[in-house]
Amino acid sequence: MEILIIKPMWPEDERFFLERKKVGNEYIFIHTITELSVMLNGNFATMPPGSVICFAPSSYQCIKASGGSLVHDWMHLSPDFGEIAKEYSFETGKIYTLSDDSFVTKLMQEAELEKLNGGLFSEKICELKVREIIAKIMRSETQGKKDKEVSPAVRAAFSTARSKIHLEYSKPWNIESMAELVHLSPSRFFSIYKTIFGISPKNDLLNIRMEHAKMLLLGGNIPVKDVAEMTGYTNVYHFIRAFKLYTGKTPGKYCKTEFVKEKDTKSKTDTPTLA
Repeated sequence: MEILIIKPMWPEDERFFLERKKVGNEYIFIHTITELSVMLNGNFATMPPGSVICFAPSSYQCIKASGGSLVHDWMHLSPDFGEIAKEYSFETGKIYTLSDDSFVTKLMQEAELEKLNGGLFSEKICELKVREIIAKIMRSETQGKKDKEVSPAVRAAFSTARSKIHLEYSKPWNIESMAELVHLSPSRFFSIYKTIFGISPKNDLLNIRMEHAKMLLLGGNIPVKDVAEMTGYTNVYHFIRAFKLYTGKTPGKYCKTEFVKEKDTKSKTDTPTLA
């Protein structure tokens, strides 16, 4: 994929109006810094500051300044940009309004400098900048949908519950006892927890237990059986199995490996340097 033309922070006056019956075989990407009007389905729609839109090859394009002078970032992309758009489920002809759009201008400025200066792998670096822009737009879109699904009050209640679970990780938590913290059914609790934190309650608890187990094993001569109990396991064999799945090593082998690493690091640090 190639950036054919790129112009970050491009200014136009309040009379700006552009109409193309067909945009050719290029993709045209626009990011608004000030308000812009764009023709969609026969009517002008407002693109508020921080919005992006991309016109597909051979499509109709009509844009104009809206209520004053215009500042926007824009670039023309080669036809194979379509593969990148498809990869990230990025739609052409759709307005994406971002809660934080600062990354778009920054990455486009970096891409412009890369294109101007050239050099080894310059085209590939420009492609990676475009990929990052599209990936972050789609991540913002996904996160925005999640934020709408969960109210601030529910999000706060779940954050409090999660903090309690993390602080009391050695307790015999199960999905039912976790759900009781926010007075929801286990299935509803599971769904909302994963939406907010991006991980299931069970795996989140496992992660915090295993990280504490690693510290306890390396922090002193604590028997594996005691570490198991301290991290919520009544059966030492269940603990060993879980620890091995998490780290790839048994508790004993993990301690030996980390001890050797620490010893090697210390010996390198202590080795005198000859002048």
